[in-house]
Amino acid sequence: MLNRRLLRIKVMQALYALRQSELSNQQLALDGISDLFQPDLNSMLPQNRRQLEGYRKLAGLLFEEAIRTGQPAQDEDAPSKVLKAANDGLLFYQIRAKKDRQHLGQMMITQVQSIYDDYLRVLLLLVELGHAARLDRERTYRDPDEAPFPYESDLNDNTVVQALARHQPLQHEALRRNVSWTDDLGFIRKSYREVLKADETYRAYCEQKTHTADEDQQLAQYILRTLIFKHDDIRNHLAEIDLSWTENNEVVRGLAIRTLKSAQSMTGLQLEPLTDDWEEDELFLNTLFQKSLENDNDYEQLLIEQLQNWDLQRVAMLDKIILKLAICELLNFPNIPVKVTINEYIELAKAYSTPKSGKFVNGILDNLSEKLQASGRLRKSGRGLLDNK
Repeated sequence: MLNRRLLRIKVMQALYALRQSELSNQQLALDGISDLFQPDLNSMLPQNRRQLEGYRKLAGLLFEEAIRTGQPAQDEDAPSKVLKAANDGLLFYQIRAKKDRQHLGQMMITQVQSIYDDYLRVLLLLVELGHAARLDRERTYRDPDEAPFPYESDLNDNTVVQALARHQPLQHEALRRNVSWTDDLGFIRKSYREVLKADETYRAYCEQKTHTADEDQQLAQYILRTLIFKHDDIRNHLAEIDLSWTENNEVVRGLAIRTLKSAQSMTGLQLEPLTDDWEEDELFLNTLFQKSLENDNDYEQLLIEQLQNWDLQRVAMLDKIILKLAICELLNFPNIPVKVTINEYIELAKAYSTPKSGKFVNGILDNLSEKLQASGRLRKSGRGLLDNK
């Protein structure tokens, strides 16, 4: 099942990507301004290079000020073409920023939903390894000196793998989401030959002709836990398919293990839902993302006041994003306890930012949360009151 930490990570990544795109858009706008004040090499008239360079610098400064204030550039002493260049650059920047914000907000949702693709992909990998095992068992050895694998059974005989292969909802969902190993059979054969077939636990399983349901379950879970999720070759390949595999794999593993266990339940094998309440999770994602952007100036000011002896511009970008997300959560989610929020963002800082970021974030949020509570801005209700007595 989805957990809130993973959702926080997705929002953090979306905001980091947005900040990077803003820097890129700002540079593109400055490049456009610069192009307007380059000497015209095709003109027969003399070019005042010094004046053009002055106009370029002034337009760039007015543009950057306009970004900070969010208002059109204004300067009574500036030539009209300088003001136009600055404001055209601002318009370009604002249009690009709006598109990027919409795109990254939607991509954030899509990336969360794609965790289910990883889950289906892992289950199908077990099925494909079973097919590879059966083909290997049935092949004819042309070289008399080649030692045959000690087959009395194979992965394709495993009742859990058979249940996966027969499960129509798995096949239908994989087809609907376009999840398949059809174009990656070389990887399947390589994984079977170099990972599964070389594994001593699997070899011992194949030396027995019959197996109990518990033995089949144990092998299926062993392959999933030890080979698919821990073997470097398989793990790296899954990470190439989904760049978010590193943070997604814990959720995927939990979903897949519960699915394997369900094969021995009274109802038979069942696919797991990604979440118990997608509407609530989606609301959390969108609220955290949108409120962080809408109130960015407010949160920036809170940090400036808190970091009186620091230059906020020298704080790592990711630390600023983490701090602002924490402030956003403290102020906009009354049902989440203060300590839970602070601890979650400390862990994010430890995992994704600098070695000292955890302590830095901890100190800032502890002090800031006390000030916000004292001022009456931070109010909790319901479950959010659990640690605020």
